[in-house]
Amino acid sequence: MYEIAIYGLGVMGSSLAKNLLNKGFSVALFSKNEEEGRRFVYEALNENWKVFSEEKTLLSSLTSPRIIFLMITAGEPVDIVIKNLSPYLKKGDIIIDGGNSYFKDTSRRTNYLKELGIFYLGIGVSGGEKGALTGPSMMVGGSLEGWEASRYILQKIAAHLQGESCCNYVGPEGAGHYVKMVHNGIEYAILQLIADTYAVMKRGLGLDHEIITKIFSDWKSSQLNSYLIDITASVLSKRDSDGAPLVDKILDVARQKGTGSWTLEEAVAREVYVPTICESVFARYFSANRQLRIEGNQMLTTTVAPMQLEDYNTQLKDTLLAGIICSYAQGIELIQKASIDYGWNIDLVSTVSLWRDGCIIRSQLLQDIVEALMERKQNILLTKKLSYITALEPSWRETITQVQNDALAVPTLISTLSYYDCFHTDKMSVNIVQALRDCFGAHTYERIDKEGYFHTNWE
Repeated sequence: MYEIAIYGLGVMGSSLAKNLLNKGFSVALFSKNEEEGRRFVYEALNENWKVFSEEKTLLSSLTSPRIIFLMITAGEPVDIVIKNLSPYLKKGDIIIDGGNSYFKDTSRRTNYLKELGIFYLGIGVSGGEKGALTGPSMMVGGSLEGWEASRYILQKIAAHLQGESCCNYVGPEGAGHYVKMVHNGIEYAILQLIADTYAVMKRGLGLDHEIITKIFSDWKSSQLNSYLIDITASVLSKRDSDGAPLVDKILDVARQKGTGSWTLEEAVAREVYVPTICESVFARYFSANRQLRIEGNQMLTTTVAPMQLEDYNTQLKDTLLAGIICSYAQGIELIQKASIDYGWNIDLVSTVSLWRDGCIIRSQLLQDIVEALMERKQNILLTKKLSYITALEPSWRETITQVQNDALAVPTLISTLSYYDCFHTDKMSVNIVQALRDCFGAHTYERIDKEGYFHTNWE
């Protein structure tokens, strides 16, 4: 008998299965793809497992409570698998969805299976193939009973930092997948901030590739220390067969899988301002219009002033650090608002702590952010812990001034400073917007000196 089943032996499923085996668990594996099964047989290092190709025999091989961990493509395939498993499920069984499912789908499945006595968990798994193998960050949502019954296994295979597992219960229904969705939105933002910073170095300052590589490598020992900065240095160090930097030969068209767009949809629905995340998503969309960009470069001439940053290493480091802080701030505020609107009661300190290791956005900075969250402010930019962002402002502002004068396309760097500026603007210009709306549409407005809603005949 086996303690847990892994349904799906793709890259992530196979890696997670090996993680379980390495931690001493017995694992039933399921795949209808014979090639996947043979590949796992060839690669696996011990024999405490078996591959099944029929749902009935898979479930009959499991100890109670029966735990089935789905590592399959999100969307309709999950519903199909649940339907295929349903004839053989019993009350108290636990189904775990470890894919990038849309959180509303997870909420629907959780509530549907609850009526049948089945516990359903939607888990956001971050860390990629390597993380799944050695220990990912896992954000758990769904059935609390299912979590309690499976937490020992899940927390043991997750990443650990200072003795604490980077796997915990986030909240009911689709809360786990929601947090993972926002995690991915923050990831989009940081990736594009890094890319924009690279553009300033290469196109704005005209630095040699070796110097750029060294700067990113040196930043690994700074407050920017993180997984993404680490792999940026590695990527820049990679050479092609002819000795040229491989990154220079990569087409400048970025792909995406949709979680960034979901984050934007939720930000609009929750009325949360996330410009850095927004610009990072749209930067990928616009990158696909390569021919349009080529034509625009030929036709739209502009006058530029060459960049002159006296201490570019420090100034760019401060600019990037400020941008990353703001990216976390935007994502965390979105989670906080969603928790209120959906009634999930998410503990932000506990949840964000899960990102400190194992996941793609893990960073040294997250310790400061966790401590900032303990101050219980609406936005972490307003905390004492992160008040040092004001010391970054001179470098940050000078950098943005220079890149705009040089006509560099760095959308996340520019939008992030505007986001920060909104926080110290106690009176915004939208009073004009309200007056204009009332003028053409009689939408009414509020006053600062009287209670109520007012309409004026403006013309």
